[in-house]
Amino acid sequence: MARIPEFAVELVELLALVVGSGLASLIGVELERVGVAGLAGGDFAVGLWAVAMGLVALYVGVVGLGYEQVIPRIRALVGGT
Repeated sequence: MARIPEFAVELVELLALVVGSGLASLIGVELERVGVAGLAGGDFAVGLWAVAMGLVALYVGVVGLGYEQVIPRIRALVGGT
């Protein structure tokens, strides 16, 4: 069985984290849009739920994956540590 270089594995993991961060952020933005539209249309239950879930998705995408996972891995790859 062929050995996969460690650098290639790290790049694939980094790519998966970047895609996941982007998707979570995109879902968060869409939920925020739906929530604001719901609140503006008078559907407060759905609007508040969508705004709250949008904030959670944005937090996961930007902070949880982006800031805490992607940035340190990019720094480690560039810095060689």
